Amino acid sequence: MWTLTLDTATPYLSLGLFRGEEGLGRVVRVERRHEEVLFGLLEEVLAQVGARREEISAVVLGEGPGSYTGLRIALAAGLGLAQALGVRVYGASSLLAACWPFLEEGGPPLTPLFTARNRLYYGATYLKEGGRPLEVRPPGKLEAEELPPKGLLLDPPPDPRALYQLLPYAREGVEPLYL
Repeated sequence: MWTLTLDTATPYLSLGLFRGEEGLGRVVRVERRHEEVLFGLLEEVLAQVGARREEISAVVLGEGPGSYTGLRIALAAGLGLAQALGVRVYGASSLLAACWPFLEEGGPPLTPLFTARNRLYYGATYLKEGGRPLEVRPPGKLEAEELPPKGLLLDPPPDPRALYQLLPYAREGVEPLYL
């Protein structure tokens, strides 16, 4: 069975299908056209991994932070698919999924930032300890003066494989983070 990962909190559409070590993730910059591209990309990825929708056994959704409309697209699509397929839905931080591939065990903290409006950023700070994510600073809106001097990742897309890898630390259900 396959796990679908989906995030539309940023200008990127992050979508993937994973099962164990196999799978495929795609990240496409679509600006504000997520709804135009999402289901076509899902069909492409299903075909490329040789799976059918009925083989999806779980859905992991990026919870943001992000724009209201951006977050709602993944939530509506993911929750609709999950309900139609009768599978469980899990939520994970979009910021954590964006920096997870760059976090090193025992390494320095990283702060992924998504550009918001009015010269503000959505950001949080994370470490990796014992193979697990550790939230050092919770997600919030930050002004440029509040940014840490090191370890910044500006506007990285949420990684679809990271959403899958974060499944053991995700909670069942979703709680979108609107800041």
